[in-house]
Amino acid sequence: MIAIVDYGMGNLGSVEKALKFIGCESLITSDAKEIASASGVILPGVGSFAPAMEELNNRDLVTPLIDCAGSGKPFLGICLGMQLMLEGSEECSFDRRESNGVVSGLGIIPGFVRRFPDSGLKVPQMGWNRLFDVSGRLLTEGDYVYFVHSYFCQLGDASDTAAKTEYGINYCASFERGNIFGMQFHPEKSGEAGLRILSKFVAETKA
Repeated sequence: MIAIVDYGMGNLGSVEKALKFIGCESLITSDAKEIASASGVILPGVGSFAPAMEELNNRDLVTPLIDCAGSGKPFLGICLGMQLMLEGSEECSFDRRESNGVVSGLGIIPGFVRRFPDSGLKVPQMGWNRLFDVSGRLLTEGDYVYFVHSYFCQLGDASDTAAKTEYGINYCASFERGNIFGMQFHPEKSGEAGLRILSKFVAETKA
């Protein structure tokens, strides 16, 4: 059973539907005990960083999620969920900023979330883009996947990068560290390529 974390922000139904399509049982939950007992965890997300962290704190999910990531079970963050796994983000209103100019994240992966620099391209990036420099075991070089975001992950350790893509700049499209995976794109909206990725993640939960 894979737990899909419900914190009030995310395309939960789309993730659940994609997992069902590939024959994987899942549970949408905000219960820490159910998350802890799951064979794998998916942290989805659509929206803004600061309100998302506020919701995770309000639902007492911050420590359980950090514990799950450290437990060795497969843990996948999607889009905003990927960004929340970093140390912090500059995507926040000024009244929520801390002394370093960002709002704190889960701190599972070293790095910070930055806004796309002005390159003349429309922000948010919205649409299909190609993965390259792929090293992650869930991904395939050259796959086209679906993105919707205005901010990107600037990792503290480049060796965590599992794939890159390009939108004005080359940036991290996915990271991987042991049992921990992050994807800036939406595999549940990325057609056959996305279903292959989710199938590989499910296989990780059974390894």
